[in-house]
Amino acid sequence: MTDQLTAHVRPHLDPGDERAGADHIVHAVLRALGDRLPAGEAAYLADGLPAALRPYVRHPGEPSTWDDGPRNREDPVARIALACDTDEAHARRYARAVLSELAAAVPPSAMYDAQVQLPDDVRDLFPDPVHAVP
Repeated sequence: MTDQLTAHVRPHLDPGDERAGADHIVHAVLRALGDRLPAGEAAYLADGLPAALRPYVRHPGEPSTWDDGPRNREDPVARIALACDTDEAHARRYARAVLSELAAAVPPSAMYDAQVQLPDDVRDLFPDPVHAVP
């Protein structure tokens, strides 16, 4: 799946936009997603990933920072942009590419459980966002 994620991101890179690299983009998106989730949900999502990708969703021994203040979509997207040395439009496109492939590879229950922990604007980065029932 690691190669699948990387291969899925490559077509979304602009010519000459190799400064971050597809692997680095995948890692940045997974870190941003994992940091937005409670530790238990991040661990559950990580369990559906290959061992090589699990640390990017939840770093062993690090506390969850999901409740350290108000969040919005710009927060994780801005973090991805900074990590990948790109703008937020590209970061959003990269996030959607990674999450699209992730949704196809991770058990649906893990994706659902992860999404319901996120605000709607972050869920909109997923290919089939789950929206909370009012």
